[in-house]
Amino acid sequence: MSRPEWFQGPLPLVNRRMKYIRKILYLRNYSNPRNCIREISRCGGRPVRVLPHLGIIVGEFARKEGPYSLEGHPDVAHWEYDSRVTITDPIAGDITEGTTEGLPWGIQDVEASRVWPYTKGRGIKVAVIDTGVANDHPAVQKNYSGGVNILSPMFTPYDYNGHGTHVAATIAGRATDLNVVGVAPRVHIYGVKAFNRKGSANLSDLLSAINWCIENRMDVVNMSFGMPKVSDTLHEAIRTAHRLGITMVAAAGNQGNSGNVDYPARFDETIGVTAVSKDGRLAAFSNVGDGVDLAAPGDKITSAWLNGTTREMSGTSMAVPHVSGTAALLLYLRPDLKPDHIRRIMVESTIPVQENRSYGKVSSFQSVQLLARHMGRFIP
Repeated sequence: MSRPEWFQGPLPLVNRRMKYIRKILYLRNYSNPRNCIREISRCGGRPVRVLPHLGIIVGEFARKEGPYSLEGHPDVAHWEYDSRVTITDPIAGDITEGTTEGLPWGIQDVEASRVWPYTKGRGIKVAVIDTGVANDHPAVQKNYSGGVNILSPMFTPYDYNGHGTHVAATIAGRATDLNVVGVAPRVHIYGVKAFNRKGSANLSDLLSAINWCIENRMDVVNMSFGMPKVSDTLHEAIRTAHRLGITMVAAAGNQGNSGNVDYPARFDETIGVTAVSKDGRLAAFSNVGDGVDLAAPGDKITSAWLNGTTREMSGTSMAVPHVSGTAALLLYLRPDLKPDHIRRIMVESTIPVQENRSYGKVSSFQSVQLLARHMGRFIP
């Protein structure tokens, strides 16, 4: 039997020990989850998670159950197999005890410090869906406000990989003695741990993470990850968060492809970000194409790492937090800004990328300056 037209994802994720296949069910208008749960049980499955803000049920089904027995169920708009999503960054530099470079070059490049007398993003809630956050790191401990461990809800979202901590400090770092300072050093940073220490997540974990962000009223969500295939349920989740006013920023991907941008960056409801190098050119590893809205510093970015150290990392993952931090700076000045307003302000105030006229590079200073003009105030 062929797959339904809407299904373009990878092969199903299987719980080999229990011989279960995990499926994600998107309910039609969240009409009657109890009926759908009963139907899952009737088909030999069991509900694993109910995500009320998204209208999604995650269930596990016995492999003998057959892949399409829920097709046509009146409460199920569509379903898809759960699948794996992996964080990949092309270059990881040495781990150090600190840096003597001064402000990270990316923070200097977006000129964030020029607007700190007016906005540092104080009180804006930024969620980092990633490998967690090492909340004891000097760069983030003052701004860390909690979060959730999607993988093990009884435990804190502590980072044992380093990727999430690196991203969080680029958004909200405050360790001047380590020269790790973020774009918006007064935001409330939340660790939403959906990726394990190997940098791998299930699609259902990402959906649970977005559901948590909606439930806890995040203002900005940083998504420094991507997947090559479209997911209808992920798109529906992104649409729901966007409709509720959450600004979602996503990485274009690191395969160096033209015209093949990762999801969820390719969705219209996200701000898709590619990376530039110190020389002002697009980084060689950066994906470009439909879905990319702007570029940001992403090559050889020094930020926080595990055990109080710092590390240089490269990737569109490193570019995304420069944009998330800029969004927080704008929201402090105008909390009523909608995600599309924020995108427009940042895109209209970009700096040209050398040798590429398709995209501009984000500028925190010029973004705030443009907003200030609309507010009747000028930032000198």
